[in-house]
Amino acid sequence: MSAKGNPFKAPKAPAAKQAETGTDKSSLLLRKAEDGYAFPLLETVANQFARSLRDLVRALGAPTVQVERADAEPMRFADWCAASAPAIFWRYHAPPLKGPVLVAGARPLLLQLVDIFYGGKGQLASEREELTDAEDRFAARLGRDLGIQLAAAWGDKIGLAPELDCVTADPAKLAAVRADDELLVQRFTLRGGVLDGRIIACTYPVAALRGIAGAEPAPDLRDASPADAAWTGALNDTLKTVRLPVRSVLARPEISLVKLLALEVGDIIPLTIPRNVPITVAGRRFAAGSIGEANGNAAIMIEHIEKGPDNE
Repeated sequence: MSAKGNPFKAPKAPAAKQAETGTDKSSLLLRKAEDGYAFPLLETVANQFARSLRDLVRALGAPTVQVERADAEPMRFADWCAASAPAIFWRYHAPPLKGPVLVAGARPLLLQLVDIFYGGKGQLASEREELTDAEDRFAARLGRDLGIQLAAAWGDKIGLAPELDCVTADPAKLAAVRADDELLVQRFTLRGGVLDGRIIACTYPVAALRGIAGAEPAPDLRDASPADAAWTGALNDTLKTVRLPVRSVLARPEISLVKLLALEVGDIIPLTIPRNVPITVAGRRFAAGSIGEANGNAAIMIEHIEKGPDNE
């Protein structure tokens, strides 16, 4: 299921609707509540995503399904993973968020959807941990479609662009947030038929949302703890002692194969040494310098240091 020509893609909100919601991120995404932060824009996003999710599941073969959404709930990442298991997790790289969007669906729900999609009635024969190749492919396709619906729900607000980069049944492989990082969890419960009661949850790191709203800079998902700072300092000190090979090539003569095969002991290969020679560090060009002498030893004086892609 691709974005191009996808029948499940939700239409953008009309201009009047956009005018009603506005586009000021600081006023729409973030409101300072008495006990912390609130994100009123998430309610609008959840409403649209719930409608898109209903249409998606219906198109997969469950035409009577309805979707109920719950209010966003703060949870620790570890607690959310434990409450979701056994589940299929989808992780999305979602700029401008400086953190991932995570979606989870119960593993039995995926198995039921696969059965329905291929003409069955969505009945579970038995619980099992391993997915078949067909189920793995379906999980990836479903994840891409869920990403399309999230993009449509956010598109006329801050232009969130989720890109699926991980599908797994093991939350440890998400490698996205830490166990005690706080998430805002939105639950969408399917109602009707064999899928009744199944839940799909969409989560956002609170620190990333605060960063978008301008409440605080968010280069990372959260500020480093004292332990992290100590570890980072120790790592930096260790890195400073790493020894790297520094090399300079004085000349690269070329001779024909005939002359090479005719060389004998005592023959001389003439060299032309340029005024400036390159200096490499660990195989990468670092500087250029001129050949000379220092303290009775041959040496190279650095005359120019190369700049990196960021002019550093």
